[in-house]
Amino acid sequence: MKNNLITAILFAAALLCSSCRRELSPAFSFENYEQEFDSKQPFSVRMSYIRMVNADKSPILKAIEESNKREFFDVTGDLPRTMKKTFDMAAARFREANNCDDDRWSQGDYQLIVTSDVDVYDRTLSYVIEGYQYTGGAHGMSWTKALNYSLDTGERLSLSDFFTEEQAAKLPAALVKLLCMQQGLGDTNTERLAELGYYPDDIKPTENFTVSATGITFLYDPYRIGVYAVGKTAIEFPYAMMDELLK
Repeated sequence: MKNNLITAILFAAALLCSSCRRELSPAFSFENYEQEFDSKQPFSVRMSYIRMVNADKSPILKAIEESNKREFFDVTGDLPRTMKKTFDMAAARFREANNCDDDRWSQGDYQLIVTSDVDVYDRTLSYVIEGYQYTGGAHGMSWTKALNYSLDTGERLSLSDFFTEEQAAKLPAALVKLLCMQQGLGDTNTERLAELGYYPDDIKPTENFTVSATGITFLYDPYRIGVYAVGKTAIEFPYAMMDELLK
């Protein structure tokens, strides 16, 4: 009887610990870096990395944090041991890739700017990396990369985790309607959408998306679904409209 009671207590404690681990929520802080370099081709680097400060409390959070860091700094091998060294590595790599120690003519100082943002909804974490670099020419280039994770497993999530195959087939038409509505064009005025600089035929779902309390937002870099002048485009698909647009 006593052994059975001890076993029951240990089992309950194990379940409780498992539940605590499963419900552990991430906590964040900013790690900022800003530096100007007076090389032959002057350049500046500004980075703002959102770090998960309690990643060491959970193998799941640690795996997500490492993935975010690798994607933010575009590292495939070993990561430096400190944030300062990681930032310095990124600056040195930019310097070398753009020959900043050579005599070069340019229209201004080079720039590298990388920032991040994070959103947690239910048990999904969306991490967004936004970048911009200028290395001469008429204008710089910007990009956005969105990463989505399950906080229960640490696995990267894709569109197939949120939409069935049947729904995914209807997403292109739904996204065109949503963008038309965002632009105040009704829901089917693709001719006017094209006049604004968008490419209606290229508006398709992308794995570059975020998950929030209101819906799923698809993110497109310049030139992806329109001319450079339209800039980066975000198309939010509200949960409240999914049944209507994907029926």
